[in-house]
Amino acid sequence: MSLRFIPLFFWTALSFSLAGSLYATEDLGPRVDLFKIEQIVVKGLKKVEKEAVLEKIGAKVDMVLDNYLLKKDLEKIYSMKYFDSVEAEHEVVAGKNVLVFKMKEKPIVTKISFEGNDGLSDDDLKGQVKTKVFSILDATSVKNDIQSLLKHYEEKGYFLAAVDYKEKKINEENIELVFNIKEFDKVKVKKVSFLGNKAFKDEEIKSILQTQEDSLFSGLSGSGNFKEINFQNDIERLKYFYRMKGYLQINIGSPEITVSEDKKWVFITMKLTEGPQFSINKITFQGEMLFPEGELREKLTLKENETYSEESLRKDIQLLTEMYQDEGYAFANVIRNLNVVPGENKVDVEFSFEKGKIAYFGRIKVKGNSKSRDKVIRRELLIHEGQKFNGTALRQSKENVQRLGFFEPESIIFNTVSPKDKEDILDVEIAVKEKNTGQISLGAGYSTATGGFFQASVSQSNFRGLGQNLTFSLNIAKTSNTFSVDFTEPYFLDTKWSLGGGVFMSNDDTSSSYSEKKKGMNVRVGYPIFTFTNLYTTYKLEDTKIKTVDDPTIDVKLENGLASSIQTSIVHDRRDDRSDARKGIFLSYSTEYTGIGGDKKWVKNETEARGFYPVWGDLIFRSRLYAGRLDEVSGQRIPRTEKFTLGGSRNLRGYAYEAIGPKRQGVNNAGQTLTFNTGGIFSTFTNLEFQHPLSREAGLKWVVFFDAGHAGTFDNVKIYTDYGFGFRWFSPIGTLRFEFGYPLTGEYKNQGSQFHFDIGQLF
Repeated sequence: MSLRFIPLFFWTALSFSLAGSLYATEDLGPRVDLFKIEQIVVKGLKKVEKEAVLEKIGAKVDMVLDNYLLKKDLEKIYSMKYFDSVEAEHEVVAGKNVLVFKMKEKPIVTKISFEGNDGLSDDDLKGQVKTKVFSILDATSVKNDIQSLLKHYEEKGYFLAAVDYKEKKINEENIELVFNIKEFDKVKVKKVSFLGNKAFKDEEIKSILQTQEDSLFSGLSGSGNFKEINFQNDIERLKYFYRMKGYLQINIGSPEITVSEDKKWVFITMKLTEGPQFSINKITFQGEMLFPEGELREKLTLKENETYSEESLRKDIQLLTEMYQDEGYAFANVIRNLNVVPGENKVDVEFSFEKGKIAYFGRIKVKGNSKSRDKVIRRELLIHEGQKFNGTALRQSKENVQRLGFFEPESIIFNTVSPKDKEDILDVEIAVKEKNTGQISLGAGYSTATGGFFQASVSQSNFRGLGQNLTFSLNIAKTSNTFSVDFTEPYFLDTKWSLGGGVFMSNDDTSSSYSEKKKGMNVRVGYPIFTFTNLYTTYKLEDTKIKTVDDPTIDVKLENGLASSIQTSIVHDRRDDRSDARKGIFLSYSTEYTGIGGDKKWVKNETEARGFYPVWGDLIFRSRLYAGRLDEVSGQRIPRTEKFTLGGSRNLRGYAYEAIGPKRQGVNNAGQTLTFNTGGIFSTFTNLEFQHPLSREAGLKWVVFFDAGHAGTFDNVKIYTDYGFGFRWFSPIGTLRFEFGYPLTGEYKNQGSQFHFDIGQLF
């Protein structure tokens, strides 16, 4: 006699040979006689371990088998997703009741291929597929892969793409998984229109959207492609933009999206009902107050009688929440209520506080750091076990870990979890994902400052997983060659002291006045004196030798010889990313005394300020201000090689290298009368930039800039200015900068643009 079982998603053939009688009940249908299991046998397994099946089922030796137990076991076996069919039989072998499971395993995927993908490469698509070669075929996983491929195509602009799959049989056990793709053409955005907008012009609204109209540069930037996900996000971005400007009642109707007959273009029309602009009438506070109302009001960004802003409200809620959390109230809740004043375009803002219980930090766990030692992360934390909860310290701890640059930014998660039966304790689980902190690069190219060049570098910013920095670099160019090795231990002997040093050699023929050769070494120590602020002391020994001289006024005897110096500097660094900052500031001041032995003497004071501010979205305003001054010691003249000049890719980009500075005429070795830059003892300059991604996937950004500066004496300042634009590629060998600068001052004003190509961030 046989019994058939059909689960929800699968057809299961279950043949059950029975010696007993068959009977029926009103609620259960046909049933078999019960029997005691004396042995369990699994047949047909080739790839799956027998123990994996036996561990999954509930039936065990010496148990009495019934239909309910057997049904559950079949469901459990199918949930393993390894089998096409399972048969269960009752056999009597040598007088024993044996429960036999007969399996037919699913095939193995031995090859994954793609057909019809002309726009995207196989390697690109394989990165979206979770099914791996030599894995057991799983229909659910394949369907998830199809959705991932469709999403990826949509992100690339192929909005109409279709994906299906088929199985090609290689033999009885192996198959080839083939994804069939119909890409169609990319759907481009031809026109985005707005109806009903009075407060803001079309172009201003378009600038905040990710969905952009197709343009001349769309091929480089990836803009102009219609992507459904981006467009849905744009609707929310637009609402938020209006609410930031005080338009609380903004309403956006269902967008009209029209596709052209050839399915290559879409036309988008968005209907807006702006409503009035609201200002703030009254700000009040309710609930469990921990602070005086005046103190709370003073800290708020929102102010009475000013325009309402959703962004300011969000920041204020975060600030007020952290104020309570800093007092230990980890579960504090700040509720905001907005009440429109009848008959007026004003709104009352009410903040209501629920402080909850005081909590303490429990265990701090770190996971995901397969390479970095726990202490590399823990020493950046401002929280510790047993400490009263502090929201600001928790947030800053996360920022400190992110600032290390060792982990993927989006992977750094600080979770707080209360242990069972301990509501006043919060364990902190820190999850990170390592990123590649080592880099080996080889490159060759052409720089307007140095001519043709070859560059090689090896760097590891998390050496041995201890947070140490080791860098080796070699640069060979037509006009300059450099070699350096540098090492930094940020926490020497697990203390707050940092220790580092390096050696260097260079040959520099860049100047039109002379060529020089330098070699030397330095040792530096540092210590944090305030939050984000470090004090450094550096000793440097440098030997200079002038090889050739074109400027006859240069004193070779003064230039040659040893310079032994000690430098003290204070650095305050609050950038969010040291390699490509989006926000934050960097401040430094240093004073260097040269004359601790050696042949030369002078004093150099330098100060620098850098600021980074996100204007809107990915548009970043970057600013830099530098000033430096040299002073003589004991009447000894300062070498020309140490004096200040401006011009070139590193400061004033509208001018040639060493174009700015005190000038004088002289006769060179060829008997020609030329003008030479003699260098100044005081210099100051500023760089102002707007930077925005051109293509995120390719690491391309565009920049527009303005520079101004002076090099000469302190009492006769003449400012030179320029403006320009450029492109930056964040490539494997570093940041490549292509910039066109246009001078605005003096005799250079009508000389046209200067093109600069260089490697490395400007600041």
